[in-house]
Amino acid sequence: MSDCEKTNYIGKSVQRVDVYEKATGKAKYFEDYQVQYRDLLHVKVLRSPHAHAKIVSIDASAAEALPGVATVVKGSDPDIAWADIPYASSYYGNPAKDEVIWAGQAVVAVAAESIEIAEQALELVKVVYEELPYVVDQREAFKADAVSVTSPELGIAAGYGGVQLEGPNVMGSYKLTHGDVEKAFAEADVIVEEEYQAGKKSTSQIECNGSIVEYHEGGGVTIITNGCGVHGVVKNHILTMYPQLSSNKVRVIQPVTGGSFGNRLFPLVEPLAVLMALRTKRTVSYVLTRKEMYTSSPSNWPVYTKLKLGAKKDGTIIAEKLELVEDAGAQIRGYFDGRLSSSGLMCVYNIPNVQCDSYAVRTNTMPCAPYRGLGCAESEWAMENLIDVLAEKLDMDPLEIRLKNILKKGETNPYGEKVTSIGLGRCLEAVADAINIDEPCQQDGGPWKYGKGIAAAGKQNTPLGRAEADCLVHSDGSIELLVSCDEQGMGVQTTLRQMAATEFQIDIEKVKVTRADTAITPYDNFGASSRTTYTTGNAVIIACQDAIDQLKEAAGRKVGLAKKQVTIKNGKAYFVGSNIESIDIADLYEPFSFFTQQTWGLLKGTPVRGRGVFCPAPAVEWFGPGHEDGRTPRMWNWYQYSAFGAEVAVNEETGQIKILKLMSTADTGNPINPKLVEGQIDGGVIMALGFSIMDHHMFQDGKMMNPNMSDYRLPTTLETPLQKNFMRAILPDPLPDGPFNAKGMAESIMIPVGPAIAAAIYQAIGVRPTEMPMTAERVLKLIKDKEASDAK
Repeated sequence: MSDCEKTNYIGKSVQRVDVYEKATGKAKYFEDYQVQYRDLLHVKVLRSPHAHAKIVSIDASAAEALPGVATVVKGSDPDIAWADIPYASSYYGNPAKDEVIWAGQAVVAVAAESIEIAEQALELVKVVYEELPYVVDQREAFKADAVSVTSPELGIAAGYGGVQLEGPNVMGSYKLTHGDVEKAFAEADVIVEEEYQAGKKSTSQIECNGSIVEYHEGGGVTIITNGCGVHGVVKNHILTMYPQLSSNKVRVIQPVTGGSFGNRLFPLVEPLAVLMALRTKRTVSYVLTRKEMYTSSPSNWPVYTKLKLGAKKDGTIIAEKLELVEDAGAQIRGYFDGRLSSSGLMCVYNIPNVQCDSYAVRTNTMPCAPYRGLGCAESEWAMENLIDVLAEKLDMDPLEIRLKNILKKGETNPYGEKVTSIGLGRCLEAVADAINIDEPCQQDGGPWKYGKGIAAAGKQNTPLGRAEADCLVHSDGSIELLVSCDEQGMGVQTTLRQMAATEFQIDIEKVKVTRADTAITPYDNFGASSRTTYTTGNAVIIACQDAIDQLKEAAGRKVGLAKKQVTIKNGKAYFVGSNIESIDIADLYEPFSFFTQQTWGLLKGTPVRGRGVFCPAPAVEWFGPGHEDGRTPRMWNWYQYSAFGAEVAVNEETGQIKILKLMSTADTGNPINPKLVEGQIDGGVIMALGFSIMDHHMFQDGKMMNPNMSDYRLPTTLETPLQKNFMRAILPDPLPDGPFNAKGMAESIMIPVGPAIAAAIYQAIGVRPTEMPMTAERVLKLIKDKEASDAK
């Protein structure tokens, strides 16, 4: 094996860099830092019991007088600068000022010497409310005469095209027209149409959102948080909301964190903790309870989709018409327009005539935020189900109709974007083969009925965001990467080490990653939209190449060669055209002593610093004059794809669903670390099983009725098939501009699970679910409705 082969770590399943600390319990999570502070205040929050109400009065005098209470915060306090709340951040955690717009919104906050004192103080607060009409159903909220989610004086949301006037709760809209849709439907041999709903759910990560804010004399703060985006999210928002803080007085550190799945992409706990620390000049800890994670932190956005497809007899889909409504929850300034969700209906199939009308509405439910898949799982729930309906009408195989219509590399999607990477065809064929889709299930005559289904998926990647990386080559030849990307369990530190070790052609053990401390590590926006491998990875490669270039120049000067005659690998500089074969990198650094100290060249103790900055190319406008059709050659960056197949059992007496066998495939581009990719596939599938068949918010009288892990059902190992029947495969199509041709994939795994299960349910018992999750109660109702219909 050559030296180059030994140090090429791309495509190798090297061990995770953090595995020892996590396996032994030595990894320090956010709450592990609390024991370091003796003088710690604890924050607790009184929350609205009403979905919509005016705050008539608040009497917090008894709470303020309670021994051990340091401060009480109300929304009307002058040091809450409402005008400085950043745009598109309407689910901030500061207490409401005049009006509450969902049950669970903060009303009064207390900082006290202990959690018990803080909770006791909240019991002493007296709040008088005037209840107002509310709406929690997105279809009702969408109506032109709907109850308004907010009072007009709270403000409205404006999208790119300005304020939408289609209803009191409509926040924005996106319209796209491609081809001649009406003509295409007139020429179609078969037309299918249906309405679909995907419900409201929470990410349910085990680690609750929390933050410690340490106050420093002179007015500075250090924020230790499990929130995402130490630079681009947390620090940026804090500096905006508290103008008295200069940038050099705010430090943000992200320790080891649990999953986010989009829930932590906007500051929820940090602003209030900072306010408490500034008021009291003390260190403050604010951690949400499990109930607050459900009722007071962001959920996904539910999606209603009315979809119509037209096709020729040979299965070619020629027309698509859709109306889509995103439920953004309780919003004041947030920007939603349905475009994120509707993107899922544009990126998989090559349909020449498309009309898209997408909207977003507010409701009096907990605010919504990005959730693993950015609405694509919710919208493609409609597309993949209707594709199966169409296939049945055409008497076509579900695999055949998909393969016939999926986009091919080099083709343009309905937006007008050219597809540069798509491995979906192989993904579909693999899942169909794995579950033997052509072989009918054997029925045993009992209440359990068996069926199979497949589905395809695509997910856009946002071009928004900048990543920076520093590559330090220390004077002993070791490498240190400084990055600020989020690490939420996906293993990015390991993949970045693999990239750096490959660039330098050195042993991976000589590469260290230092991460997510705004006082040390350079800028990065956030970890979302499966962008970290692509964006931060490209920045790391650029930084490594910059450092290598500097080493080449220093080595060349050392022996009198041009840097083009120098190669850096194995911790050495190798030369051509010289009698000197190589020099250790460590020997390029000048020693420091009484007789040798100097101020030029590479110096021991001072690393070479390579700098990398990477931004995706910007989007091209799809709005305004000249863009009346809503199309653009670049709305998104690139697309990730996956497919899923399942064999299920459905109990026709109870509606219960069992997953007997499954296969998930992913087009990841060139995988950096296959084992980490498999972990993302397995985790995504299990999360999607919950998303598809069990977990959802249940409301009564405007309140969530199941805000705990006892009543909010989540999948466990009991809901997954035996290990031998839990299959996965990586089927990459290289991304031209990805780092080593890689791209992200974690979100796409979620998308096809629900519709594949729905197809299997139909094959098993002859009913087609249109609402997700497909709970046992809902499936049983479909069975009873079918029995009643058949009896007529």
